[in-house]
Amino acid sequence: MLITFKRCVVLLVVATAQLFSCYSSAEIKWISLAETDGGIKMEAMPGSFEFSTNKSNTAIAVLTGRQVDLKSKQIDLRKWYVSAVDCNNKMGKLVTLTVSGDYRFENDFVYDGGNVASAVAGFICDVADQSIKKANGKSL
Repeated sequence: MLITFKRCVVLLVVATAQLFSCYSSAEIKWISLAETDGGIKMEAMPGSFEFSTNKSNTAIAVLTGRQVDLKSKQIDLRKWYVSAVDCNNKMGKLVTLTVSGDYRFENDFVYDGGNVASAVAGFICDVADQSIKKANGKSL
């Protein structure tokens, strides 16, 4: 009976170790988009890009991300979007939403403008452009 108990303990320890190793290997590797001198970092969630429309039926490119305060370790989750027209113009508005899609605020951007909004919007528009080119490449 003691041997059976020891086997159960060993199996439990092995199973727990595997569970934790699977958990840590499944951790998301966020994509760094921009960082301020004040220690604020913007990151994108891999695989979260999508095309959609807003409440005004404007075509938009959407990305889920987060703002990380490297000093306080505070994390603010959000979604960003840029309209298709603004992507084509390489300037316009980067709109920030809650993760449930409620409007928070917007910032001006210009491609390679040197500010955080320009870096985030530029990334979104570049991903949108690559997605369109990839889809077009599959056509006859």
